[in-house]
Amino acid sequence: MKFIAAFAFALGTALSCGPALSQPTGGFYLFKHKDNGKVVCFQHIINSDWERLSGPFRDAECKTEQKPKPARNDLPANPLDLAPRK
Repeated sequence: MKFIAAFAFALGTALSCGPALSQPTGGFYLFKHKDNGKVVCFQHIINSDWERLSGPFRDAECKTEQKPKPARNDLPANPLDLAPRK
């Protein structure tokens, strides 16, 4: 009976977490084939016949650029910078 309960729990966890874990991470890049010039959008380089053109992009169609987050200006100053210097 314990085995069935443990199996049901593991199966439920795998089914509920599977879609979240399968989401792509990282940016997408435009790659161009060196021989025929075909341009595609992938996350990782396929093989040495492809060269990266541009990126990273947020979407799988390589239309929305992924820009770095700006530095935060709302943080308090570093206490070591505020201490009087001798």
